[in-house]
Amino acid sequence: MNLLLHPDNAEEKEQQLTLLERGINQLNGEQKKCIELFYLEEKSYNEVSELTGYSLLQVKSFIQNGKRNLKIFMEKKNEK
Repeated sequence: MNLLLHPDNAEEKEQQLTLLERGINQLNGEQKKCIELFYLEEKSYNEVSELTGYSLLQVKSFIQNGKRNLKIFMEKKNEK
């Protein structure tokens, strides 16, 4: 998930990771769960579907929309 703005130093990287964590916590429940399972726990789409009970199409949609919402969140916060 390439949402970070390629920070040059450890402090900037830590700030971006903290911001990303805050962004994930702002997602709705379905998006948050699917993003966490897919990216943080490295589960496949099928595994996420099995673990959550969502259809494969729902999982893909939640991940896509979650990524978009995270990108928007990160861009807004980095403008400040």
